[in-house]
Amino acid sequence: MSPEAVWPPELPEVVLDWPVPRGVKIRPARWVSGDAAHFRAHFQAAVDAKMALAVICNDAPRGPEARVTRWFCPGVPMHVTGEQVVGEDGRVWHVFLVPAAAALLALERGLVTCLPE
Repeated sequence: MSPEAVWPPELPEVVLDWPVPRGVKIRPARWVSGDAAHFRAHFQAAVDAKMALAVICNDAPRGPEARVTRWFCPGVPMHVTGEQVVGEDGRVWHVFLVPAAAALLALERGLVTCLPE
């Protein structure tokens, strides 16, 4: 991804049908699964496989009133799939879809903070 690319990025057509997330996110996303190299490898694998969307998990609580689409980072939405995964520690993780190429560009723009576990 080139830092000179237009921001916000052009999102895949499938994303244009997602409901607009509430409000405007201004803080970077937090990637808790590893460092920047891990983040890049995760999303680059989706791009290399010609997938518009990549799967991530988020432990934010999802009540019945929660919207199906929220912000991953400024300018990039993520959409809940309805699936849940229970981690080894017993925590429930919610499965989301994120535009893969946009997530890579967001990392280059400094809109993602990587926090290794």
